[in-house]
Amino acid sequence: MDVNTPHHDINELHRKLGWYIALAIAMMVLGVLAIFVPYVATFAVEQMAGIAFAAGGIILVIHAFRWRISERFFFSFVLGLLYFAFGIFLLARPLAGVLALTMALAVFYLAVGVFKIISAFRIRQSSQWGWMLLSGLVSVFLSVAIWAGMPLTALWVVGLIVGIDLMFSGLALLMIMLAVRKAFVRKETFCIGGECFSF
Repeated sequence: MDVNTPHHDINELHRKLGWYIALAIAMMVLGVLAIFVPYVATFAVEQMAGIAFAAGGIILVIHAFRWRISERFFFSFVLGLLYFAFGIFLLARPLAGVLALTMALAVFYLAVGVFKIISAFRIRQSSQWGWMLLSGLVSVFLSVAIWAGMPLTALWVVGLIVGIDLMFSGLALLMIMLAVRKAFVRKETFCIGGECFSF
């Protein structure tokens, strides 16, 4: 093991293990629900995105007035208006919003998938690196599937894609956390993402 690799107390990680496992299971449950009701999940995600963008826009505009005599005022104010306008667009035009969100989601999952694959190879010394690699490959596959199904599948694909990704991401997190618990019981060092946890 590289002497420069940072080491942390595995007891601290183990104390939070229950929360991580609960989060992983919740992600998997939400993923399964989204898969079974993709239409509902699609419009739910679209509306939540609209609310998030609108709220973010308001916050940016308010924040802009902190820089009234600075160049940052104009940038933050205009960006806030754009965020707010896009949020209102998603809320007022759900069908068009779903189409726009679907295209954005394709780009997002491609980027996330590449990041997960790179992260998997970074932690390949761990026996659980394959789960991270699988999750990354699934994300890339889902990105390709979105583009292939446009525009007819836009009404349901967002919910289905989010559901599948949530399920596999939750599964990957669960497997990693179970490996942490195994290492804790056996009093072994557990390494992931360039960091190690030991006693």
